[in-house]
Amino acid sequence: MPTSTQASVAFLPRNYVPMDTDMLLAFPPVPMVATVQQQMFALVTGRRGQDPIVRHAYIYDYSTYTQYVYVNGYLDISRSSAGPYQGTSGALTIGTNNVNAPNNYFDGCLDSIAYFGRAKNATEVLDDATNVAYLSFDDNSLLDSGPLLINGTGTSYSYTSLGRVNAALTLSGSSSYIQITGLRRLGTSGWPYSVAIWIKPTSSSGGTIMHLSSGTAGTGSWCIPIMGFTSAGQIAINSWSGGNVVLTGPIVSLNSWTHVAATYSSSNGERLYVNGAQYGSSSSTYTFSASSVPMTITLGNSLSGIGYCATGTIQMGQYSGSLDEFRVYARELTASEVYSLAHP
Repeated sequence: MPTSTQASVAFLPRNYVPMDTDMLLAFPPVPMVATVQQQMFALVTGRRGQDPIVRHAYIYDYSTYTQYVYVNGYLDISRSSAGPYQGTSGALTIGTNNVNAPNNYFDGCLDSIAYFGRAKNATEVLDDATNVAYLSFDDNSLLDSGPLLINGTGTSYSYTSLGRVNAALTLSGSSSYIQITGLRRLGTSGWPYSVAIWIKPTSSSGGTIMHLSSGTAGTGSWCIPIMGFTSAGQIAINSWSGGNVVLTGPIVSLNSWTHVAATYSSSNGERLYVNGAQYGSSSSTYTFSASSVPMTITLGNSLSGIGYCATGTIQMGQYSGSLDEFRVYARELTASEVYSLAHP
C-alpha cells in the first residue's frame, strides 16, 4: 500500500497510531485501551522492504456475537459464538502477545494502525483497504479524505466554490499542478487500479489531466500520461505493457463538468468511462508493466515529462480548467461503482 505523511483530515478513527513516510519496524509494543461493544481494528503488515504488504482488519459485531477477519478488503473468515464477549476493559498490545516475551515479537513492518469503536460493514472495509487517495478539494485544501491520509501538494492553483460537489480546484497558469506521491501499488506490475475525476476544461486542444511517473519532476525511470486530451480534443487514457495501451473517447464540452474514470485489471484490461458509462475497453487483456518503485501522480501537467515520456495519443501539456473529486483505488472498480461516482 502507499505510505503517507500524517496531517489533520476530515475524520480520524477513535484511536489512530500515525506512522511516518515509510513502514515502521514493530519492536516496542504500543498499548491501546479498548472498550468492547462494536469494534474494528485494522493494520497493514509486511516484511521489511519487501512485498507483499497486506492490510488486515478484525471486526467484532456485538449484536450478532460474530468475529470477522478481512484480508486486503475481502472477507477471509468469520465465526459466531453462542454468547457475547465478556470483557469490560483491557489493553491492546501491538507487536507481541506477552507470552514467552521477549522471544515472540512480530518481525516485520506495521503501518496505518487504526481502532474504531464500531463494527464497519463490508463496503467500508473494502474502501479502507483499497481507496488509495481521495482529494475532494473541499474546505480549500489538498487534504486526503481517504483512509491513508496522502495529502497533496501543488503550485499555481486556486479554489472555486462552484465545484461539481462542493468546492473544486482550478488550474490556469502555465506551470499549475497538484501531486500525490508514494503510490506503491501503482508501481506494482499487474496490480489492478482505478482513477476517477471530475473535469471542467476551458480548453481541450491537448493537455495532461493525470501523469504517472517514478519521479516527482514528471520523469524518472518510468513515466506516462494516464489521462488527458488528444490534439483533437478527445478524452484519452493510457496504460503500459511494453508499449502504450491507449483508449480514446469523445470530445468533451468546454466549461461543463464531465466525469472520467479509467480502470485496469489483468482479467479485464483497461476500460474508459465517461459520465458513468463505459466508452471503450482494450481489445485484449494484458499485464500492466510497472516500475517496481512508489509512483507519483501529477494532476494538470506532465512537467519535465513533456518530450521525455511515452505519450500514446495524449498531447502532453498544461491542463486549463477546474478539477474535482479526484480518487485513486488499488483495485478495479465495477461499472456500478463508477456510475455511482459519476452520479453523486
